[in-house]
Amino acid sequence: MAEPLRILSVEDNADTRLLLKHTLQDDYEVAFASGVANALDTVASEPFDLLLLDISLGTDRGGVKLLHEVRERDDLDDIPAIALTAFAMPGDREELLDQGFDAYVGKPFTNAELTRTIDRALPDARER
Repeated sequence: MAEPLRILSVEDNADTRLLLKHTLQDDYEVAFASGVANALDTVASEPFDLLLLDISLGTDRGGVKLLHEVRERDDLDDIPAIALTAFAMPGDREELLDQGFDAYVGKPFTNAELTRTIDRALPDARER
C-alpha cells in the first residue's frame, strides 16, 4: 500500500487546526505549523506533497509571503499550494491564484469541498 500523502497545514487558529485534523487525518498524513517561521523550518526539514496555507497568518497576507519564500527555494518551487482563507470578496480567488497558489478554498468550507480541492491539486501524487 502506498504511503499517505503528506500535507503541511499552516494555520494560526486552533479551532481551524482541529477541524482540519479531523477532516484530513483518515486520508492524509498532516503536520501543522502555526506561523510563517515555524512553517519555513518544517518545510525545509521534512518532505511534503502539498501546502495548505491560511492567508492571514499574523499579518494581513502572511500566507502569501510564506508561499513566495517557499517558491524561492529550488527544491520546493513546484510543491502544490492551496490558499485556505476567509478572504472571499470578488477578485480574491483570482488574486491568490495570480500570487502562485494552485487552488483556493474559502472559509467556511465543507469537508467534501476541501478534500475535492486537495485531490485536484494532487492528481499525480495520488497514483504513486
